[in-house]
Amino acid sequence: MSRSSDETIMRADGAVEALLEQASPRPAPPASDEEMIRDAVRAEWKSVTGRRLTRRRITQFAIAATVLLAVYASFNVFRVAEIAPLQVAAIGRSHGSIYLQVGQSERQELANLAAIYAGQTIITGNGAGIGLEWGSGGSLRIDQNTRIEFVSADSVYLVSGRIYFDSQPSALTVGILDHGNSGETVLEIATDYGTITHLGTQYMTFADSDELTITVRDGRVAIAGIYHDGTAVKGQRITVSGSGRPSVTNTSGYETEWRWIEATSPIVDVNGRTTYEFLQWVAHETGLEIVFASPSAEKIARDGILRGTVDTDPRTALRIRMLGEDLDWRIDRGTIYVSAIN
Repeated sequence: MSRSSDETIMRADGAVEALLEQASPRPAPPASDEEMIRDAVRAEWKSVTGRRLTRRRITQFAIAATVLLAVYASFNVFRVAEIAPLQVAAIGRSHGSIYLQVGQSERQELANLAAIYAGQTIITGNGAGIGLEWGSGGSLRIDQNTRIEFVSADSVYLVSGRIYFDSQPSALTVGILDHGNSGETVLEIATDYGTITHLGTQYMTFADSDELTITVRDGRVAIAGIYHDGTAVKGQRITVSGSGRPSVTNTSGYETEWRWIEATSPIVDVNGRTTYEFLQWVAHETGLEIVFASPSAEKIARDGILRGTVDTDPRTALRIRMLGEDLDWRIDRGTIYVSAIN
């Protein structure tokens, strides 16, 4: 702004000030009028501020109601979407350190784990083992240093380690779950080398980063491999490594490689059962064959009635239970010879 403009404004301000100084004071309004004006202003102020307060309260109430509605809706969405966890197995017996992992969470050691659900991963430590009562009627055993993911009620993924599956456990077994599939036991074992499906079988599966081995004690299994498909039958061991042809060797069902599963044999109820039925259970769990030395020995076994349950491994149970029978026994290679005591 120019200097002349500034001077003009200053002169105008001075003239206004001079006029105000010469003017006489304005007369004060009557006291009654002043009070009426104040009351009118006060009423208008209350009206305006009241409307503002009401609008603010309504707005706050609306916001709060919206938040509550959103929370309620979210809660109900979760309630609708919530699915009860699917139990696929129950733990019958276990020993050693057992770790549970769900999704990407850290694994946690559990001392009193009783059930397994779809989506969980079980990891066993050194010297540990688990015996599972599979949901559809089978018996699944997990060896030490094994990692296995439970995918669904009829499927697991063996990441590494060794497991054993018995699709037709003894009738003496306690606590087998029933998922309503007419007694048919179904389990598909997936590995990095292929998928194994049992066909009325007792078999063992081992997997690591280098190979897959299936050993069949009884029955047969179908193998749908990445490079090869095939079938393994009783007494065969099939090893798959890379893209090479699988190797097939013969094996028995009672050698040392099977002994680990006996420590996780299911608890059995022998109350009211015969000694003969008990011996058949021992044979089923050990892979041994029962041979009676005479008809009289077999008759004693069929007539003998047992009491209680068996919660030890089968060889220990055999040694204890036979103490009260008029029978003698011995194991020679793959056979349990039972004879009458004279």
